[in-house]
Amino acid sequence: MHKALPYIVLVIVLLSGCSKRYPNEPIPNQPPKTYIALDPDGALRRTVSLQHIHWWGVDPDGFVVGYYFSLDNQHWTFTTQTDSVFTFRLNRLDTTYSFFVAAVDDQGVRDPHPASLLYPVQNTPPSVAYLLTSAVPETTYTVATFQWTGTDIDGNETITNYFYALDDTSNPSRWKTLPGSANLVTLFKSDGLVEGNHAFYLKAQDVAGAYSQTVRMPDTNKVWYVREPKGDFLIVRDYLPSDFAVTFYKQMFDTLMGGRLGSKDVLDIKLGASAISKGKFVPPLINPTFTETLKLFKYVYWYADNSPSLDILQASLPGFKKAGGKVFLASGFPQYIPAQGGLGDFFPIDNIESSYFTSILLGKDSIVAVDPSYPTLVRDSLGFIYTFPRGILPKVNARVLYQMQNSTRWPGQPIMGVKDADQPSFVLLAAILHRFGTPPNRAAALLRRVFRDEFGVR
Repeated sequence: MHKALPYIVLVIVLLSGCSKRYPNEPIPNQPPKTYIALDPDGALRRTVSLQHIHWWGVDPDGFVVGYYFSLDNQHWTFTTQTDSVFTFRLNRLDTTYSFFVAAVDDQGVRDPHPASLLYPVQNTPPSVAYLLTSAVPETTYTVATFQWTGTDIDGNETITNYFYALDDTSNPSRWKTLPGSANLVTLFKSDGLVEGNHAFYLKAQDVAGAYSQTVRMPDTNKVWYVREPKGDFLIVRDYLPSDFAVTFYKQMFDTLMGGRLGSKDVLDIKLGASAISKGKFVPPLINPTFTETLKLFKYVYWYADNSPSLDILQASLPGFKKAGGKVFLASGFPQYIPAQGGLGDFFPIDNIESSYFTSILLGKDSIVAVDPSYPTLVRDSLGFIYTFPRGILPKVNARVLYQMQNSTRWPGQPIMGVKDADQPSFVLLAAILHRFGTPPNRAAALLRRVFRDEFGVR
């Protein structure tokens, strides 16, 4: 037995030598370690739902190639970035969210112990404000549009509803609901916009059920006045000079066709206008407000000076005509048509003559009817200067109604009046009609011809 002992010892020594690590033996890959920039001693204070989170990773035997992050420790998203902005979705007033992030090294090994942090989130109520450019005029017809912007520090997408009310906010049933994606509403007579003073109220609600402060239009204790149309006929005064226009048209329409158009409304869109602002009765949103206002009527007489409101005409007349409305426009035109141009979109013309055909029209100068059923129009001699008239270039399918008389003071006979073909809904006279009312019965004959015979007013 003593002779066998050295062999046993030798086997033990050999076996124990197998566990020894030699310098050239490879070291197993070590996983990376992940850190979040915020490392509080205790729980975080409640904060907003929008958070900008930073993180980084360290790998002891290689380098970090990216990160996996998660808000539930189950569904992970890969990124190479070391920061991102997160919106913690709110479903109640206060919520606590977890954030997890794990670094990944160049061997594809992920940190087995992700860094994590709890974010107690307190909901912030939304806010809402009217756009400064959408203030309601002091007087409107039975149409008014309100536009706003809603914001929420927790993310604007957390606004789920808007609530609005007209006049009475004390009765819960008076509040109407709009989705959080809405930013305007147009009210009509059917919504309670009847003759009298009114105020509009608006508030926002977020996903947690919190409400903004209620905002009022007009602000403080002011109101705006709503008037109902007197009939189906509207005169749009797009005319700045102070002359006899108001009296002329009042007398004309009070007696025309037995007073059929006497129950008229007059909308002055130049009153209070300046080089940088529209008239005080022009709503900020031409579409839909001004267009819908025109639709309250069937017939419109629109008269303008040499600077008609082409932007308003272009924005509103196509919709009005499509709804069946009929328009007679009597207007001069400026030397240079503004960039919005596009006159063919709403006039039966392609454009205006590039320049005026004479610097001044004299008394007794006439606009001659091409259609014999229309009266020739003669300029008055009242001392008001009529300057820089321009002819028009009709569309191929338009019907020419008027041309200037032959004269050595201008070349040819510029076209001054056209209408839509066949059953017209639009008649255009490129002149200020009340300046061609000599004698006045000729202007009356023209108005009668257009409204009774062309537009079918009865």
